[in-house]
Parts: sequence; C-alpha cells; structure tokens
Amino acid sequence: MSLKIPIRQFAVLTLAFAVYSFNGCSKSTSDTTVTPDPTPDTTSHTTPVTSPAATAKSSYTLIWSDEFNQDGDIDPNYWSYCPRGTVAWTTYLTENPNYAHLSNGNLNLRLDNAIIDGDNAAYHSGGIKTAGKFNFTYGKIEVRAKFTQGQGSWPAIWLMPDDPSSYGGWPASGEIDIMEHVKYYDYVGQTLHNSTVTKSDGGSTAGVAADYNTTDFNIYGLEWTPTTINFYVNDKLTNTYTKIAGAGSSQWPYDKPFYIILNQSGGAGMAGSITDAELPFTMDVDYVRVYKNSYLTDGDFESEQLTGWTSTGTDATLTTDNVQAGKKAILLSGENAGIEQKITGLAGNTHYRFGGFGLVSASGVTATMGAKDFGDTEVKTDLTKLNYTQGYVDFTTGVSDTTVTVYFQKSGGGTASGDDFYLEVMQ
Repeated sequence: MSLKIPIRQFAVLTLAFAVYSFNGCSKSTSDTTVTPDPTPDTTSHTTPVTSPAATAKSSYTLIWSDEFNQDGDIDPNYWSYCPRGTVAWTTYLTENPNYAHLSNGNLNLRLDNAIIDGDNAAYHSGGIKTAGKFNFTYGKIEVRAKFTQGQGSWPAIWLMPDDPSSYGGWPASGEIDIMEHVKYYDYVGQTLHNSTVTKSDGGSTAGVAADYNTTDFNIYGLEWTPTTINFYVNDKLTNTYTKIAGAGSSQWPYDKPFYIILNQSGGAGMAGSITDAELPFTMDVDYVRVYKNSYLTDGDFESEQLTGWTSTGTDATLTTDNVQAGKKAILLSGENAGIEQKITGLAGNTHYRFGGFGLVSASGVTATMGAKDFGDTEVKTDLTKLNYTQGYVDFTTGVSDTTVTVYFQKSGGGTASGDDFYLEVMQ
C-alpha cells in the first residue's frame, strides 16, 4: 500500500516515550518455565548412541513458546503483569488477572471501564511481560493475535532490552515494535527506536505501516540477525532495518537480550480519549513462539534417538517429563552422565553462542553446559535451579579452527534435565 502522510506519522510514533520510565517492566535475570517432577518418567526412552560430527548447517528450531492452551491465570514461570506507571501506555494498567487471563486457547487482554474495588481509575487494562523470565538475542519470533478497533484503543506486541540502560536511557538501548495499532486504522505499525532513528518528538524514521486482516487473527513476525531485522505480517515481508557497516550502538543497539511485552492499552498518548460505548477493547493471542537459527542437530531432542549427540557417561536418556518446549527433553542421571556434539565446518575467527535451558532435581545438584576444542580455552556455565533457567556460553573460534564440541553434563547424585539447546553465530 502507498504510505500517506497520516499513515507514516502513525507508523513512526509507535511506543515512543511510553518506555522512557518503564516503572517495573525491566529486568536483570532470566529464569523460565517448568518446575520439575520429582520422579521423572523414563519409560520407553531411547539411550543415545555414538554419533558422527555434524557439519555446520543452520536451521530454525523452536526454543520457547506459550500456546495459552490452559484456562485460568497466566503461567508465572513465563510471564508477569506489567504494572501501572506514569507513561502513556501504562496509564490504566492493572495487575488484576481478569485483564490478562487464559480462555478458549487464547490469552485474553482487555481494556474496559468496570469498577474495581480499591482502584478508582476510570479504565483498567491488561499487559504482560517476560522480563525476569525469558529473553533472547537474535532469532525469530511469531505472535498470532487478533484485536478489536475503537476510539482510544492501543494494543501492542513489542520487545524491550533486558538491561534498559545497556547503551544509555531510552531510546539509546533500543526498542523493537513488532505490532501496534490505534483507533480504527486499517494498518498496523512496525518500527524500531534507537539514538539514530528516533526523533526529538518521539517518532522514528525506521517505521512502516503494514496491511493486516482487520477481522481475523494475523501472524506478526520478526526475524533478527546480527546485521538485519525483518518484520512480517502473515509471512509477508513488510519492513527491513540493516546494520550499517562499522556502526556503533547509536544505530545498532540490537546486540543485547530483549524480552517480550504484550498489552492492550489505550486512553492516552497517540490512542487519544476513549469512546466508552465501544468498550471493551480486547486483544486475543493464540501463541507466542521463539526460534533460534541453530547449527545443532536435534538440539530440541525431538527425535526418537539423540541424533547428532554422543553419550559421555551413563544414563543419558530422552524424557517426556520436565519439557521446556516441544514434547521431549534430555535427562541425565547417574554419577557422571553427559552428552556432547561435535560440529564441523564453522567459520574461523567467529563469535558463536551455545545456549539452552536446564534444571536440576534438588538443591546441591549442578548441571554444566559448555564448549571446547574451538581453538581457545574451554568455556562453561553452571545451571543449579529447580525450574528451567536460560544458560549460555560465548566463544570465538581460532583463525584456522572450524570445529567445536558442545556439551551438557552432570556429576554426583540427583538428576538434571536439559532442553532446546542451540548454537548460533553472534556477529
């Protein structure tokens, strides 16, 4: 569609200033998902066999998702409520679960003018975030959502930096708006903010207005690499932002972890005043899915055997318990259990990240993930929590080194589970 002036003005304004003082929607650590079953079921699981080295070839693999298939409250291992604040999009937020709850296979976000005891705000709205639960750097995210139109409505799907001051206050540390909509517009805004593209009035020169199906669900997507950010609606490319060679953080602050925000706001900022007769405003979200462009074979452990992996000790089996995403995970038991995978054909002198999720069965048990044999000193990190926690190690291959061996292991008693491992390039 051709971009008229009003459309362009909307598309570049986005959530500017709405994040300047986030009032609690920022974070510093990253725990996520499932509390372990103390007695994992390992029946009918496959014991791994020795596998040959995998030749480096990347493909997208699911590492985190919420399908919202259960009725009731949001999963506290994945999400928390965004609190009310002083900036526009937070004006009427409430942590009352009626405004962000699960029903009929969807997350239901709502804005209305109902009376809440002890809260005399004229309106109430719902918003949730993964801050402190999950974040990611690079990869692909898809969100399937449907929302109503109305005077004063302002739904949004967006990303904010894990460390809101990593490169300075907003907008220096970045903002990525996957989708936002106001009022009755027949398009959605998709844009970014940073010190280069954000204008003094809070607008951005990096925005676009994109067509969408105004009466049904749409899939809003983002593909994020070390050099490019692509926006999509229903798999159609709508906007591309590219890192300029040699650019610093002022043009590309998008090399840090970001977390996810979903909200149905309104009644302030560019949404304008609310027409009460049109309430409630709602946004239903069918799913949120995050993928990594990984060089690992079977990093999600969804094969019938541990394809690509080699057992380095006793008792490394597939399990259908304590799964982070998908249907299977790896379970390590016994004194010295572990798995490893050797990847060949990598690029020399290149920054990579080996990451994933792990948990242990009891306090005092330690699982370790790491990388070795890449031309420099082995790197590793410990995972010691009883619920799935993100972990990763970064390494740079030697100038003439094109292989790495990554591993997940446990020593001593207890058990450890791992899931959704990935190996990605970071430059």
